Amino acid sequence: METPRVDGLKVMELIGCGGCGRVYRAEDENGTPMSLKILDEASVSRALLGKMSLRLSAGGWPSGVLPIISADFSITPAFRVSPLVADANAGGEYIPRSLQHRLADYPALESWKLVKSLARALAGMHERRVAHGNLKPGNILFEQNGDLLLTDWALGNMPGVQQCDFTDALLYQPPEQLRQPSGYLDEAGYRWDVFAFGVLAFRILTGRFPRCHATFNQVAPPPGDTRRDGIHADFAKIAKNLESQTDAPWPDLARNPLEAGFRRWIDRCLSLDPLKRPATMCEVAAAFEAVERELAVENERAQLMDRLDKAERSFGRALFGLGAVAALAIVLAGSWYLSNVKLVKAVTEGQNESRQLVAAVDQAVLDKTAAENRAYESQVELARERELGLARLESSRLIGDRLFSWSMETGHRSLPPLDGRESRLKQLERYFEGFLAGSENNERLADECAHVRLQLSEISLALGDAAGASRRLAETLGKWSGPPMDGALKFRLSGDFLMLALLRQTSADPETASAFASARKAFSEVPRQEVDAVRMDQLLAIADFHEAKLHATGGKNTLALELLGRAAQTLICIAGQRPDAVILRSQLADCYLSSATILDGAGSLGDAGEVRNLAMAELTKLLQSRPDDPAIRLDLAGCHGAMAEAAVLSGDASGAESHSREALILLDALLEDSPDHVPALLRKAAQLGLRAGIQRDRGLAAEALRDCDDGIRILKSIPASSGEWTSASFRLALLGWQKGRLLGMAGKRDEEITLICEARDVLKNLKAAGQAEAPQPEQVLRSRAYLLGDLGHAMQLATRKEDAILAFTEAVSLWEDLSASRPRTEEYSEGLAWCRQRLADMK
Repeated sequence: METPRVDGLKVMELIGCGGCGRVYRAEDENGTPMSLKILDEASVSRALLGKMSLRLSAGGWPSGVLPIISADFSITPAFRVSPLVADANAGGEYIPRSLQHRLADYPALESWKLVKSLARALAGMHERRVAHGNLKPGNILFEQNGDLLLTDWALGNMPGVQQCDFTDALLYQPPEQLRQPSGYLDEAGYRWDVFAFGVLAFRILTGRFPRCHATFNQVAPPPGDTRRDGIHADFAKIAKNLESQTDAPWPDLARNPLEAGFRRWIDRCLSLDPLKRPATMCEVAAAFEAVERELAVENERAQLMDRLDKAERSFGRALFGLGAVAALAIVLAGSWYLSNVKLVKAVTEGQNESRQLVAAVDQAVLDKTAAENRAYESQVELARERELGLARLESSRLIGDRLFSWSMETGHRSLPPLDGRESRLKQLERYFEGFLAGSENNERLADECAHVRLQLSEISLALGDAAGASRRLAETLGKWSGPPMDGALKFRLSGDFLMLALLRQTSADPETASAFASARKAFSEVPRQEVDAVRMDQLLAIADFHEAKLHATGGKNTLALELLGRAAQTLICIAGQRPDAVILRSQLADCYLSSATILDGAGSLGDAGEVRNLAMAELTKLLQSRPDDPAIRLDLAGCHGAMAEAAVLSGDASGAESHSREALILLDALLEDSPDHVPALLRKAAQLGLRAGIQRDRGLAAEALRDCDDGIRILKSIPASSGEWTSASFRLALLGWQKGRLLGMAGKRDEEITLICEARDVLKNLKAAGQAEAPQPEQVLRSRAYLLGDLGHAMQLATRKEDAILAFTEAVSLWEDLSASRPRTEEYSEGLAWCRQRLADMK
């Protein structure tokens, strides 16, 4: 395998290979040894890895974490450069200083020291809001002085990873991570680390896995080896085996109360129920320290009591000796009486002082013990409150993130719509409003209240309440009392502002333009290095795409095409980096189709055809990966239909027939699966009308009339209550007009005039409804102008001169309006000239 090249590094030999990439020894320009890790594209989530690395490095790398000297997760292949933590053996081979290479040394006297160091290192990561998620002995390194270093976080069984081969990290993961690694994004990773810590600690202390030891020991790499090849793991089966063993008994009794206290916390870490585990490793590390302090206080008190007992025994012996001396003095000489009295008085005073000293020491011990107990109880209560607060924050923010995702993805192909969600959203709204009403004046809950206001605004967005969402977003920013907003929170707010703009656009709100401006301002304040830059570019492309539609509706086609071009360019770039992301291709196809629609309206038929060819290429790729997706088949049919119409206008009958045939094949297949699919029915009717025109020009009048009747029958089957009734009415008028012309060619002049007049009345009374398939006002106006020209001609042939003059006069007026809106459009100029000439001939 070719040695990789990285600027500024001299890459040496390969020293390791794992499930996520290859590790090389390297040197910088000063000869300093480095470790270069080349990441496997399919086995990592580059955006997640970059985000977690930025969090860890902010403000300096925490103690116990291997720092990254340099990295680039945006290129292919991505790489990471860290200090080299390995030693050369006698053969010159570099061996990592990892726990995996020292497993044979454990259990040992230093086992508890290693366990506590591991707890502190993980706590340091959790304080930076980073869960490791990939704990195993091979990812625990040691510095020269023996200090512990964690590496390879956010790798392995992570969300967004396309390929996850077996590594021994799976043996340390809880069942919920094995089944659903996407939970990492919902902050479940902290409790995953707590479980993995419990398994590692148990193995370091006992040499065994707490559960499934016989199976796990067979597949785990032996001490000194970093991997075991040829194993194909069933993640769900591993999870099921773990859950079949509810208990994780210790093989022996604890040697002392301190070890017993530590074991109780490790047992909590090993719970199969994630809610029964400590919330983060910060709580576990604090609990270890609390156990040590409690036992230290007990030991100190015991030592003080021993010293008091010794003092009392010494005092008794001294008192006995003094009594014997006094008695001897009385027998030997009465002259010593006065001295003896003084001595007794001194002894009495000494006893009193001794008793006072003993009482003072006892009281001091009691006071100190009470103070220690109060301090410990306060710490425990504080830890409980902190755990409760973290759990509340995790739950509330998780709900907010899901609401944002659901509301953002409604109508997109990457996720199904959240059917029946309105009642649930209303229930959530009532809950959060109640919480805010009862907690708004509590300063201790100010941070949580700030986030609840944000979540309420996101609920309004999900409910489609633009006014409520706007008011609540303004209130959120005006009353923000939480910590300074980081990049992730600013990114979230930007997405909310974009959702508000899209919501206003769907209801033709006059504030839509200012809403898009607010969204762009919010995105400009997001630090790109702190968020998923690819996702941010995708959202900006979505903003460009929808704002372009807004400009196109307002007649600003140049600006609309500029925004669509920028959106398409961004999506092409992202899709090139991630060819597996199907949703990006659908958005790219939407951009192309919208561009083609605007170009059609501007009269640039050649450019529109070229853009539709690009859209068809993207949609064909999508259809290969998702052949049963009705939305993709409908869009691809629409492309073929538009190309057929463009071919008719350019005189290419053969090309028109070919594209129309492809469109009808796709639509028939779609309607076979979904007979009531209204957009498909509309497009099929349009294609039948187009095909009728081709057959009429070829002299196949009967076949053309049959296609018209089939199209009319399809359109009349669409219920008037349908949201697409405006579109159906427009198509029905066009087909009625076309059928009338066919009947006129057969000499049935009265029937022709009747059908064309009915079509004229429908078009005149047609109201735009803002539907996806509904015609634009200019399109309706153009159709009326053509129809009135045909009506005037039919009236002229029927010798109804006055009616003919009225029809041509109205047609001239419409063509003049169209020409004024687009003075350089050849089609409008020719239509106006033709009708004026006919009118002049009639007069």
